[in-house]
Amino acid sequence: MNYHLYKKGINAKGAAVVLVAGFLLILAGMNVYQYFKLKSHFAAEIITRMNKQEVEKLRALFQQVSEKLLIVHDLGENGVLQFSDIVRLNKKFFPLMENQELVSGVILADGKGREYFLYRKDGMWVTRLSRVQGGKTLMVYQKWKTPEEAIDKWEKISAYDPRKRPWFHKTIGTRQVYWSPVYKFFATGKPGVTASITWKGPGSSSIVVFALDIPLDHIQGLLKPNRDIERSGLLFLVNPQGNFFITPMQMGFLSGNKGDKATGATGKKEALVSVIFAKWNEAKRPSDRFVRFSYDSQSWLASLRPLSQENQFFWVGVAAPENVLLSDLKKALFQVDVTDVAAAFIGSILLLLIFWKAGGFRPAVVEEPEPPVVRLNSYINQGEGSSVEFKSTIRTNLRTGKKGKEIELAWLKAVVAFLNSNGGALLIGVDDKGRIVGTEVDNFDNPDKCQLHLKNLINQHIGAQYSDFINISLMEIEEKPVVLIECRPANEPVFLKIGKNEEFYVRSGPSSIKLTPSQTVSYVLQKMKKRR
Repeated sequence: MNYHLYKKGINAKGAAVVLVAGFLLILAGMNVYQYFKLKSHFAAEIITRMNKQEVEKLRALFQQVSEKLLIVHDLGENGVLQFSDIVRLNKKFFPLMENQELVSGVILADGKGREYFLYRKDGMWVTRLSRVQGGKTLMVYQKWKTPEEAIDKWEKISAYDPRKRPWFHKTIGTRQVYWSPVYKFFATGKPGVTASITWKGPGSSSIVVFALDIPLDHIQGLLKPNRDIERSGLLFLVNPQGNFFITPMQMGFLSGNKGDKATGATGKKEALVSVIFAKWNEAKRPSDRFVRFSYDSQSWLASLRPLSQENQFFWVGVAAPENVLLSDLKKALFQVDVTDVAAAFIGSILLLLIFWKAGGFRPAVVEEPEPPVVRLNSYINQGEGSSVEFKSTIRTNLRTGKKGKEIELAWLKAVVAFLNSNGGALLIGVDDKGRIVGTEVDNFDNPDKCQLHLKNLINQHIGAQYSDFINISLMEIEEKPVVLIECRPANEPVFLKIGKNEEFYVRSGPSSIKLTPSQTVSYVLQKMKKRR
């Protein structure tokens, strides 16, 4: 927002002394008040902001894992996945692993003891087909050049049984992702966790489990703290169920865990995380406020948040000494005490001269918002994320060149997600790379008809009662028409109406995620709880 400020002046000699004395006294009083107020909240606000930033970075990656599991779950329920067709499984799962930073292995297993396992070794694709027979398991390994071309094959006999692995569970029909405890992978011996989902295929009574292996060192590689955390504190992940922690340089079990340690890591960071974990437990594991504790003769602050409200398997933690967090505030307050007071004294004299010659009052403060073009360019520079999304067209499918209802529903989903989350901006006429492409392809006769079409779609699929939370701006950038739709968080749940159905969406990173009815209820209740 840009603000144009005009201050009132007094045309009276007697006001001069009052103005100078009052100005200085008010400034000094404000500085003292701000010092005591900010000292209590400044450090907590910094640690909370750091934590939110790290959660956003990691949440999107873990959300991708859950989305892949749900996609494969639906394929499996429709009978698309068959153990007998290894080439078809390869074609499905090779691309899935190529695009996942976290995943090291793909597993498909059933209650009959059959298993398909895909992983990479020495830059090559390797599959392992296992089948339990008479208490023994026959394992057939193959190396693949492509999903269809095998270049090596060998067999082993083992006591391995997929049905006894930590990730094999029997929860059917919930479409819920299950996270295993920390354990050692059979193929590599490395510690990790496995995310899995189950179903029953068409016409079958046997359970089928699809799972993705996530080594802890892959997770550790994603913990790249920003400069503020690197300079002043500690970034870590905690698994409360297993008392397990991960930092960018170290991982292991917290004190008091009697299980097998995944690493032999001990030292200062482990002791620090143990203290944080104990204090967090004492405070009943809050996710909406910081924890204060003493360590190494210093006062520390820590903030922990779950990667997902639905699945609280991993919590992201950030901690730092309070005096380090307050260092910038102390510098700022010192400048206020010296520089600002001097500037205020000189400024008050100048103001008196101006007011004296002006002879009267001037308009009060006038506030004007930034123009839509400036805001649009700011969103483009920011790039797509939890509060910004780009769409190329309003109603035209660029592949077919024809109008498509799916194109309209795609950006309407984003609007609903912004209303249900923390608000955001939708830019139409901007491609995924942030380039201005315009909406000429939508063939509106004039901007008024374009705006009317947008409002009609919003009224039809979202509801006219939410128009106060939505602002539509049409403009031309580089002689190309562009639409900016800005959304504020709604004060009640908003649904996308498609025919007789209603769908609920929220933002997760750069995506609009559709929630199931049970997830919707949980999300709304959680949001109401936060408002209280």
